[in-house]
Amino acid sequence: MSVATKAQATTTTTKATKVVVGQVRELVELRAEIARLEKMKLAITAEIEIAFGVNKTSKTSEFDTLTHQGIEFARYDWRSRKGIDEAKLALEFPEAYEACFKADKTVFGLVVSLFK
Repeated sequence: MSVATKAQATTTTTKATKVVVGQVRELVELRAEIARLEKMKLAITAEIEIAFGVNKTSKTSEFDTLTHQGIEFARYDWRSRKGIDEAKLALEFPEAYEACFKADKTVFGLVVSLFK
């Protein structure tokens, strides 16, 4: 098992089976496929938003429904969610910003492939 952190520079190593090597290769391929699909999703969404007449600056759209041969097949909804301006919070209220971090949410594990 390999353990390495920025705070602790020690590393331990163990041998992996061919199955695990294959799984890491598959993970690399899946991540590449996900990235490719995400780019495709953004491109297709942008094209569809043109059909709706979306203006992201004013958060409006010229149309809210698309039809084909008289049948409604897509709708464009504007939705909102609450969010925090982290940069403003950090700048204007640094103590509150630091106090709001959850230690269990900032530390996570990640498989990093060394395959090129």
